[in-house]
Amino acid sequence: MKEKSMTIERDVQLDQDTRGVFIQEVGISQLKYPLHMGGVEMDEAATQQVSGELSLAVSLEKDLKGIHMSRLVEDLIAHEKTMTPPGLIALLLRLKEHQGAKEARLTLAFDYYLDRQAPVSGRIAKQAYTCGYEARLEGSRLSVLQKVEVPITTLCPCSKEISAYGAHNQRGYVNVEIEHYFTVEQPLNIRICLEEVIEKVEEVASAPLYPVLKRVDERFVTMQAYEEPRFVEDMVRNVAVFLKEDERMDRWSVKVTNHESIHQHNAYAIVSGGK
Repeated sequence: MKEKSMTIERDVQLDQDTRGVFIQEVGISQLKYPLHMGGVEMDEAATQQVSGELSLAVSLEKDLKGIHMSRLVEDLIAHEKTMTPPGLIALLLRLKEHQGAKEARLTLAFDYYLDRQAPVSGRIAKQAYTCGYEARLEGSRLSVLQKVEVPITTLCPCSKEISAYGAHNQRGYVNVEIEHYFTVEQPLNIRICLEEVIEKVEEVASAPLYPVLKRVDERFVTMQAYEEPRFVEDMVRNVAVFLKEDERMDRWSVKVTNHESIHQHNAYAIVSGGK
């Protein structure tokens, strides 16, 4: 069937709205799109193909009826370069300008895979870490938030103290958020990467997690955790200490959640700080 030519006489989105309500954010969410991610690893040249989940939004003036939703996806498609923190800001500026908006915001979540080597056998396999970015542009002010979730093992100090043998342990999750503030006139100089944060968190846990463990590795990790017991309070303080001492960020927060092995509930602790 042959399509008939169509003439669009007016752009409904540009109709005037008389209700006088400014919209801070309007856009799309849960957009899944393949991306090349860079800037996650300490090796600045390292990139990885990921499946990203994005939210893209802009503000809308009180006298306009709507935004052009399709332009949000078109702007993402047009951004064909490797996605890095500076690339996120370039996309953010494009969203704002293409819509004629005052403000713009985007969020991005993805799994990033890093090699992890078993402590004794040396077996190497990929382990996934949930990572994310959030960027916001308000006038000339820019903020960039780096996010990562690090799975760990913790062993209960109280259980170790009161038990004749053994102690209960659990899988914990450490969620770290690091925020940076800029203006559009400043260069986007983010000097800390998510791999650094992951490795520092794993260092202060009872033990890190591994994708492959042979029996000699399992023995090693079990005894390591037993020698390094951690309450959820210990973990959140351990992470807070190195974040507090790092001057490469403006604001930070850390939340530790333990999925308790002898309770139905979880235990958690939160600390935040910054300049």
